[in-house]
Amino acid sequence: MIIQVALAIGAIVFAYFIYESIMGPVRFNQERDKREDAVVQRLKDIRSSEEMYNNIYGRYTASFDTLISFIKEGQIPIIKLTARPGDSTFTNPIIDTIGYALVMDSIFKDRPEFSADNIRYIPYSDHGGEPFEQFVLTCDVIEKGNVPVNVIECSAMNKQFLKGMNLKRYNIDPEDGLRFGSMYDPTTDGNWE
Repeated sequence: MIIQVALAIGAIVFAYFIYESIMGPVRFNQERDKREDAVVQRLKDIRSSEEMYNNIYGRYTASFDTLISFIKEGQIPIIKLTARPGDSTFTNPIIDTIGYALVMDSIFKDRPEFSADNIRYIPYSDHGGEPFEQFVLTCDVIEKGNVPVNVIECSAMNKQFLKGMNLKRYNIDPEDGLRFGSMYDPTTDGNWE
């Protein structure tokens, strides 16, 4: 009787460990995916804002204060193109500014939950009551093919947004992470794309 009880308890413990060996990685991946999705969305928001800033000012900004101010108060000209008399091919149109739209209304109009003030902060980097960490945002002008071009890079490391998770157990490099852009090439592609 004692042996049967011991075997039953052993079988329950063994089943629990098997269940955990399967569900542990599943839970880890679900949490990682949720956090990565939030960071990617924030990186996309930064990228959209920076691209708009570059279109208007001819350069990127490495200052989140400047970018936030631009999102909240910046205006985008609304232009009207009209064909010149006799220009049937529309190769040299007349360009008129007919008004302005707020950047916030142009880029984030369908996102009522969006907060410009939070754009600098890495989601989930406040684990354990610590303050949120900020994205690393850098920009410069480099020469590519003897032409000066604007470059930008924005990044967050795994150890920042996967805080509190066992990265070592699942072989995730804490120094790697998510980013868009490059300081060596004029691209704004994200490494998640």
